[in-house]
Amino acid sequence: MDYYFCMRAFARVVEHGSFARAADSLEISRPTATTAVAQLEKRLGARLLHRTTRRLRLTDDGRTFYERCVRILGDIAETEDLLSSARTSPRGLLRVSTPHSFVHLIFFSTLPRFLARYPDLTVEVALTDRAVNLVEEGIDCAVRGVEIPGDSTLVARQVTSVRLVTCASPDYLAARGTPQSVADLERHNCVRFISPSTGRTVDWRFQKGEERIAFTPRGNLGVTSLEAAAAAALNGIGIAQVPDALVILPQWAGGLRPILRDWVALAPPLKVVYPSNRYLTAKVRAFADFVSEIFPETGWEPEINARSGARSTPAPKTRRPTRRE
Repeated sequence: MDYYFCMRAFARVVEHGSFARAADSLEISRPTATTAVAQLEKRLGARLLHRTTRRLRLTDDGRTFYERCVRILGDIAETEDLLSSARTSPRGLLRVSTPHSFVHLIFFSTLPRFLARYPDLTVEVALTDRAVNLVEEGIDCAVRGVEIPGDSTLVARQVTSVRLVTCASPDYLAARGTPQSVADLERHNCVRFISPSTGRTVDWRFQKGEERIAFTPRGNLGVTSLEAAAAAALNGIGIAQVPDALVILPQWAGGLRPILRDWVALAPPLKVVYPSNRYLTAKVRAFADFVSEIFPETGWEPEINARSGARSTPAPKTRRPTRRE
């Protein structure tokens, strides 16, 4: 078999975690995919995969070869893009992972336009609020609204800032009172958002002018979905901090009352991420451009990604609230 074909087959097997799924994506038979990997191992004189009845796992040699293999395949694909219409006309299958709130707020309402613009593209959307492993789960890119670790193997393209609103139901505020300062939140039941990637309660961050405050919410309910946090607040469980676009959805309009309006609630910017060992394919580039394009329509202000060289102002020092506030 052609060495280039064997490399493609091996990379797909690793990314899909299955010979059968890799074969389907390449439109070849499973025995052909198996033979391609076996020929690579024979030529290299090294085992690339540990095979069991339940899963495939890269050997140390396999991981090293895979990383180089992906770079080579990426260079070839990038060159083909530059010399063909694929650069401006993405095609094939695009698998995207997105949070539930992103899809419900804006994506599905604008998706028809994206599909009409790229008729040769097929989109599969995996809805989850957890941070998926893009390579292992065969995802091309993901929309994320959480901080990306500095040592992450992901490349992140910032597409928009996200505005949060601190809110509660009128019934809750009537029974417990309305907080007048960030420190007042200490005396309230707060609906905690639990990061799906870390399992920890996410701090609420506030800004007024140059002053920033980080507050760790406390309460008897934690959720891993911002929609769930909004629903909990709507039903009087406590105070929540959610995207402002959720508060104005028809099913919740008028049911949630914003509080602490003098303070801006800060959130990590929304990003489109993809594995760093893959180059930015035409279809991922088109998707990231589209997400950047649609967010101004919601009133959320897009920001330029620091990777593009844009300058940003230093953030004011963040402090914790004191009970005297």
